[in-house]
Amino acid sequence: MQAGISSYLDEVRIHLHLDPRTEQRVINELYSHFQEKVADLEEEGMQEEEAARAALASFGDARFIARLMYEAYSGGSWTEALISCQPHLIVSALFATHIWRSPVLLGAVFATIAVIAILGWRNGSPNWLYSWMSYAVLPLLILSYYSLDPVASTVAYFFNGRGTPASFWHLAALALLFAFTLWLIASMAVVVARRDWILLSLMLLPIPVLVLWIMTETQFAGFLPKALISLESGFSRWDGAMAVFFLLLGIASAAFVRVRVRAIKVTAVILVGIIGSAIVARSLWGSIGFVHLLGISIGLFLFLTIPLLLRAVLGHDQSSKQVLPS
Repeated sequence: MQAGISSYLDEVRIHLHLDPRTEQRVINELYSHFQEKVADLEEEGMQEEEAARAALASFGDARFIARLMYEAYSGGSWTEALISCQPHLIVSALFATHIWRSPVLLGAVFATIAVIAILGWRNGSPNWLYSWMSYAVLPLLILSYYSLDPVASTVAYFFNGRGTPASFWHLAALALLFAFTLWLIASMAVVVARRDWILLSLMLLPIPVLVLWIMTETQFAGFLPKALISLESGFSRWDGAMAVFFLLLGIASAAFVRVRVRAIKVTAVILVGIIGSAIVARSLWGSIGFVHLLGISIGLFLFLTIPLLLRAVLGHDQSSKQVLPS
């Protein structure tokens, strides 16, 4: 009896896509229902093994049960929805007010976001956490991106004899930075994808637009500190588009936490990403044609569904597997 029920509940757990604490509570409740059902059937005269098989059959398909449990337990409170949308609204406000051009305030904002993300990670990884995590690692991504310049200069010096190579210690420090950044992002991606691939897509959603914006900004104005202190007034029009994009992300994140139907969550994340990216791309590049818009949409769709492939490769997080009581 135990082996059959354990196998059934394990399949339910794989398709739950809930946080570990909620998964454990759901599995415990289902196991209690199994015990009660088996006990009732044994009182009616069935043998233990026969009663266990009948109980399993009465519960139905494991994936169907998992979907019902997901819809019952995945909806967060309005407080959680408000917390989830906060980092997007904060970044939207940074663009709307042009405060992102102040290095001190920008650093303080992202340091605060990083602290909240770390606390959320240590506190059981609630659903609101994943909209904070991409911003927590964003400073490392930006620093790594702009640290490529001395690396490129060194490579050019050795191959072409041009420019000035960076010192050994400078390159060693950059190598440590790159390695740490890649390790941190890869570790987070693996953990999140094992729980639920759509949470990883939600976490990655701001990245392509921010990368596009950063590359466009630096193409025209360079980077810190000069670019943040003195930019042409025409750049303000980009700030407006970025503010709208992150406002849309905030609304989508709040809805993601509140909505219980998984298909709606997946659709919302993908559509908001595509529409928001189109708004930003049009602002940065001017009028874009249908072909360019289609290319952006396909590229972002593939980017946001990469976590699904990662989840398929990694499988479910075995560390949260429930051990049934004897």
